[in-house]
Amino acid sequence: MEYVVTIAFILGGLGLFYYGFRTMRHYRLIKDTPRSKIRSMAMGIAEIHGHVEADEFIKSPFSKTDCVYYKYEIREYRRHTERDSKGRTKTKYRWDTISTGDQRVMFIAVDDTGKVPVNPEGAEFTVKHKKTFYQHVDTFSGLSSLLDMLKNLGKGDNPEIDTSKMELIPVTSGVKIGKARVGDRKYLEYYIEPNDTLFVLGTAANDRNAPDNVIIKQGENEKTFIIFDRSEKETLKHLKKGMLAGFIIGPIFIIGGMLALMHISNTQ
Repeated sequence: MEYVVTIAFILGGLGLFYYGFRTMRHYRLIKDTPRSKIRSMAMGIAEIHGHVEADEFIKSPFSKTDCVYYKYEIREYRRHTERDSKGRTKTKYRWDTISTGDQRVMFIAVDDTGKVPVNPEGAEFTVKHKKTFYQHVDTFSGLSSLLDMLKNLGKGDNPEIDTSKMELIPVTSGVKIGKARVGDRKYLEYYIEPNDTLFVLGTAANDRNAPDNVIIKQGENEKTFIIFDRSEKETLKHLKKGMLAGFIIGPIFIIGGMLALMHISNTQ
């Protein structure tokens, strides 16, 4: 068990280190790409700012909010029993993510000079957390069916999720939830809705089916395609934090894991 935990730390550190380099590339690309106005946008990599419009919307699964993109997370409060290096048993409690997913549709980016459609397939979204719902243990027994429905949302003629029997409590200021019990769940939603601020770094390409024959999408050569629901300044600040986390915490995990692995090997 100790070997498994130690190796997990090393792999996690490598993942964070890779994330740091990847985020740094996005950061530099944004800094090096001049902001474009939609009307004068050239073909190729483009950075645009504006807000969201759409002819078609999807609904977020729990709050039923009209949006063009959503991501959900379901977390469950669980008990974990672990053994330390001396064989002592420790019990810890934490919120574990048990399901996550997203859905997206085409939308329109709008600035003060014009409009351009955006095909979000392949885009990496970074979206602010909008809503949380709380569910007490023993109030809902249909989790397995719910997870299956969430996986199939947007495929074929699957209906929307009926939340009326889920006993979801909106978490807002002034709402008292009480102490968490094992089995309690949180349902989190992140989404982009009409008129939200938009920052897009993607590829402007010719498309005969689009208005003005132009569309923003993931490029064939330059694959970077990121969408934020915030300003460029906020986007760069977010990416900078990601770089620091990857370059500082990643090596700490790697070195700590390797030292722990050496210690375990020497004591056996």
